[in-house]
Order: sequence, then structure tokens, then C-alpha cells
Amino acid sequence: MVLAYWMEDIAHQGIASFNPDPSSYQVFRNVREYGAIGDGVADDTAAINYAISAGGRCGFDGTCVGSTTTPATVYFPAGTYLVSSAILDSYYTQLIGDPTAMPVIKAAPGFNLENGIGVIDGDKYNFTTGQLEYLDTNVFCRQIRNLVIDTTNLAPNVNIAGLHWPSAQATSIQNVVFRLSEEADNKHIGIFMEGGSGGYLGDLVFWGGQVGAQFGNQQYTTRNLTFYNCQTAIQQLWDWFWVYKDLTITNCVVGINMTASSVGSAIILDSVFYETTIGIATNSSSVGPGNMQSQGSIIMERVNFGNVEYILLDAANTEIIQGSGYSATYITGYILGNVYTPTGPEYVFTGPGNNSWFTSPAVLQNGNRYYARSKPQYEDVPASLFYSPRSFGAKGDGLNDDTGALNLFFQYISRCFDQGCVGFVDAGYYRVTDTVLISGSSRLVGEALASVIMGSGPGFSDMNNPRPVVQVGQPSETGYIEWSDMFVSTQGGTAGAILIEYNIEDCGCQTGPPGMWDVHIRVGGFAGSQLQKEQCISTPDEIDVINLQCVAAYLGMHITAEASGLYMENNWFWVADHDIEDHDNTPISIYGGRGFLIDSQSGPVWAYASAAEHWTLYQYQLHKTENIYMGQIQTETPYYQPNPPAPYPFDLINISLNDPDFDEDCAVLDSGGMISGANLTAPCRMAWALRVIDSSNVVVYGAGLYSFFNNYNTTCSDGPYGGSMRCQSRIVWIADDTGTSENVVVYDLFTIGTISMITYGDTDVALWKDNWNVFGESLALFQA
Repeated sequence: MVLAYWMEDIAHQGIASFNPDPSSYQVFRNVREYGAIGDGVADDTAAINYAISAGGRCGFDGTCVGSTTTPATVYFPAGTYLVSSAILDSYYTQLIGDPTAMPVIKAAPGFNLENGIGVIDGDKYNFTTGQLEYLDTNVFCRQIRNLVIDTTNLAPNVNIAGLHWPSAQATSIQNVVFRLSEEADNKHIGIFMEGGSGGYLGDLVFWGGQVGAQFGNQQYTTRNLTFYNCQTAIQQLWDWFWVYKDLTITNCVVGINMTASSVGSAIILDSVFYETTIGIATNSSSVGPGNMQSQGSIIMERVNFGNVEYILLDAANTEIIQGSGYSATYITGYILGNVYTPTGPEYVFTGPGNNSWFTSPAVLQNGNRYYARSKPQYEDVPASLFYSPRSFGAKGDGLNDDTGALNLFFQYISRCFDQGCVGFVDAGYYRVTDTVLISGSSRLVGEALASVIMGSGPGFSDMNNPRPVVQVGQPSETGYIEWSDMFVSTQGGTAGAILIEYNIEDCGCQTGPPGMWDVHIRVGGFAGSQLQKEQCISTPDEIDVINLQCVAAYLGMHITAEASGLYMENNWFWVADHDIEDHDNTPISIYGGRGFLIDSQSGPVWAYASAAEHWTLYQYQLHKTENIYMGQIQTETPYYQPNPPAPYPFDLINISLNDPDFDEDCAVLDSGGMISGANLTAPCRMAWALRVIDSSNVVVYGAGLYSFFNNYNTTCSDGPYGGSMRCQSRIVWIADDTGTSENVVVYDLFTIGTISMITYGDTDVALWKDNWNVFGESLALFQA
């Protein structure tokens, strides 16, 4: 029998290993223990903010812009917490409520907006400078889940946001309800997000408000968002691209407002609009592409409209798709934008019912929509079934060797899987000097995104003998994994480290496939990594100089040929470009060979909201695989390239991994040739963002592939519309060398800084100058 949510009852032994005072610093904080009452009467503002800020954390006083040394989980038991000013959500904080009885954060009458613009403020404005305290594109590693945020105590004319959330990678909001005023012409907003580079939002419900969610960010994945009785459900302030999956919009005046000139594109997938006056309003034209051919591109697939007066309006308020009336309009597939099949561009606005560009693999679906699954929270598991690696001798202090203790721990968790046990990996850096094996079937959950398995030492230093830091299953092993809220990292020079090798073949013994939620890779740039500015500062004025102690990974994550059936959500595989602990975000040069490699022969693999950044050879590679769903994906080319150029320092081609051959790929351009149709040149020996080779049934919904720098200089990506420079020649390679590949589709490809957006076989089929968008360039569809 479960008497309380396990997070309240288990022993909390997490430590901040590289904090100046790890013995006294507290990772887990229950707001009741800091004085919060939760009775809906007492003012709990000060107590909650104290629970968040205690321990010299990276707060809002202007002295800290980021830190990994002060992580915290701030837990809210059931109750109603009345607040009279903003809850200030510091860097590297998880705000978590009891999912079995979701606590309410309720704004008090007379709420003071001088200390923050939302009931919860995730990045406070400095009212002197007018700037955010944290750079929005560097606000990493935060979560909010299992809360109700309520503004209904406030007058309808008060400009209040439930949550202010500028955000970047490794951030998420899950299972949150927003209760806003439903009075006519009210000014309440559920989420206000004006910047960042995210990110993931899922399982959110919005009641009322002038706007349910105001979204502005480079890119984002949202899933299972529900809106009732909003004046506008979603107002897109700006974006480069956005993925909306499983939207439900009911009884709103406007569903999605994309009319701002700064909106790039959006995908709307597996969604429903009902009893809403205007479904979608766009800044795009239904007549022709105009100067920015791809501005306001829209892709819709399996979207149902019922009693919607205007389904889609263009920039001139012209009805592109007529309203549904009381009968339903089901859009199987619709595209407004540039299309390549595989050549182009063709500017299209096809209208409902065009199925030839929408060939969803059945194995990736559940019913009539793509399969998706929320991160498990184990609400029905008693605290007695949670086990800690500390009980098996692991220290997690970043100093001791925890290899043996973790292997014992993982073996035990696998053996007791059928009894329902869960491995709770307390916060800490678990230094390992050899591979640790997660075998069989296991449930594992970390704490505060501060549970880190860190490969270190000579066992991982040989580039000619790479080995995994974490191996999930032995080759060809059958099993089932649930793994969430952890990092895998390296320490010092570890040129032979494969951070995660995934081998599990889905046993088919559970209600869904194995899953990895909020499991991230971070190479360098954090305290204790021995890969910070002191060791690995960038050297743009030195030519082809590599500090071998900063070669810190061979491969990020590898899903091997024998593996099958893996669901992934909100995963960030990052080789650091700057020192997180440094106030000036000092650039550093860390070298990681390959990013995310999928070799699974049969799939299926789902990768929602993933990013791979700054790997030397490529960010994503799919090789002889099939049945792959990806969306969104986001990449950045290493800032140091082409100094040194790819593939250095990984110049030995690994044929078994099908490494790219830059000598071959760049031979023509290196000898003075130009890409056909281009009137400028750019370096060729740069990391690929995406390679798809001899693969089938691959669907990518939203790909943001960015090349901002040449040798730490952004001139090559300045002034995207009409810009006369590019940072690299090519960025996507799709090939069918065996003649067996079929159904490879990319929807909403958004690139920055490249001449060729897609190279198909030996042909550069899509060029930047034909696909301008508000920042960078995009195309709505590529189909091979």
C-alpha cells in the first residue's frame, strides 16, 4: 500500500560533489521544512524562495550566470501555497509536486509584480539593465512538473503570467495545469516564453487566459498540450521552427496565431481543434513565396477541425482552408512552403487530402497517431521499493572509483525488476574507470539532473580501443529499460570513451517499448570535468593546434545493430563550447568524435526533442536502419572548425561505424570547385549535422541544423536574409548506396550558415538562396 509519494519518504543522500562545501550543501529540499504551510491562507512566498535559494545557489544577484555545483530538487507536498510575489526559480532547479495530489501555487490578491513577472519566474529581468539575469540560450538543466499554477485571485485586467520560462536545452515542463481568468478581455497568460534554445513541454492544460501560451524560442517540441476557453490558445511571438504534437484546442477564439513577421515555421501533428473561431492564422502568403520564400511555412498531418469557422488564414486574412462548420474536417496532410521531391523547390499550398507526401510508417504509430509516452513518475510504487547505490558502496563524490559498486547496484536492480523495484541514483558524480553495465530489465531514475556517471582514467583514453562508459545491455540481450533524469559525462582526456552504448532488444513484455527520458550527455565545461577554461581554452589565433588532454569522447550514444524498440524524449548530447561555471561564458575547445549513431537494423526508435551539438565528425548518423521517428532534432557545428578541420583529431576512419570520409567528400571543393548553382564558397571540412545512409522509413519532423561559426567568428552567419557569406558548404547527407533505401522524409528543415541544405547522393538538391526564412533558411518537405 502506498501511503505517500515516494519522494517524500525515501532517504535523501544526494550530494553536490564539486560544491565548495559538499558535506553541508543540501540537494533535496521539501518546502514544508523551510517554513511553507500550504493551507491556502498563509503567505508562503518567503519560505518557498528560501527553499530554492538556500546554500549560496546561482540566483538573481548578477554574480552568477550558470553553475553545475548547486543543483536542487525543491519538492511540494499536496496543498495550496499562497504567494504574494514571484517564486524565483534559480539555475539548475527542479520544482516538483506530488503527482498523486497536485499542489497548487496560487497568486494572492494584490500580487506584487516588482519581483518577477510570473507566479513562477524562471529568468528574472534586471530592471536596471532591462536584461535577463541568465542568458536565455544558456539556461540549461531545469524542470517543473506536477503543479497547478493559479492566477484566478487576481483581477482580470492584471498583466500576469503563470510561468515566465526563457529556456534552453535539457529543460522541461511536465504535468502542469494553468488556471487563468476566464473573464472577457482578461490579461492573464499561462506561459510567457520570449527567448532561448529549447526544449520540451508536455502534458500541460490551460484554462482561460488572454493567451494560454506565448511562445518565442529558436525551436521547441511540445506534446499533449490542451487549451480550454482561451482568447488565444497559442501566440507564436517568434521562432525558427516549432513542433506541436497532440494539441487539443477547445472553445477558443484563436487556436494558433502565427501572424508575427518573426515567425519562421511550425509543424502541427496529431491534433484537434474544436469550437474555435480561427484555427490557425499565419504570416505566410497563399499566392506566392515572396522575398522570404519559406517564411511562415506550415506542415499539418492528421489534424481534425470541428466547428471551426476559419481553419487557416494567410497574412492578408484570406481563407486558405475553409471552415469546417458543424461537420468535421480531417486534414491527412497539408503543406504551405517549399517542397523538394527530391528536387525543387516547388512552392505549394496543397489543401487537405494530399497523402503522397505523408507516408507514416505503421510500426511507429499507436492507433492513428505517432506513439508517445510520458516520463514515468512511479506514483504507485512505495518508498520501500526504491534502492540507492549508496547501499552498495557507491560514494558519488567525484573522487572515489565507483565502478564496482555501480555494477553491483545495477545487477541488483535488474534482478528485482519483477518485484517492481526502482533504482534511485542519488545526486552525485559517480566516477568510473571502466564500463558499467545496466543489464536485463531495470528502472532507474536520477535526482535533480545531478546524478552523473563520469568516465575517467586511462581505461577510456585510447582512441584505437574505444569502450563504453555506460553499456545498456550486452550485445543481443533482450530486456526492458526505463531510465530518466541522469547525465553521462567524462573527466579529462578520454579519447576512447563511448558514453552510452545501447544494445537492448525490446522484450515486448511491457505495455510499451523501453524508454530514456531526460538522459543527457555532457562532455566538458562543468566543475570537476578537468575540461574547463583552465585546461581547454579556445585558441583561434593558433592554427590546427589540438590539446590532446581536451580530446574527451569517441562517440556520444550508439544504438547498435542488434538493439530494437527504444523511446527517447528530451535528450541533449552536448560537447561543451563554453565553461558553464565561468561568469563570462569563456569559449573552450573540447573534441568529441561522433554524436548520436543509430545502427539498429529493425528499429523502431522514437527520438522526441533531441539535440546533438559540437561533435567533430557528425551530430546524427543513421546507417542501415529503419523505422525511425525523429522530431525535433537540433544541432550545432563545432565553433572551432575549420581550425582544425574535420576529421581532426579523429583522422582514423572507423569503417565499422561507417565514418564519413572528408578527403573523398570534399575533394572537388578542396581543389577549387563550387557547389552547382552557388555563387560563393565556404569550408567543406566541417561536421555533418545529419547523415542518413542506406536507411528506410525514416521520418524527421523538424530539424534545426545550425552552423554559426568559423573559428569562433560569427561573420559567416551574420545577416541571414540576403547574407553574402556562409559558414560551411554542406550540412545534410542522404545516400542510398545499396539501392534498398526508401521513404526518407524530412519535414521543416531549418538551416543556418550552409550553402547546400541537403546533399542527396552526389547532388546538392536544395540551396540556401532558394529558401530564405526570417533567420536562416528552411524548406517544408524533402522526400527521397
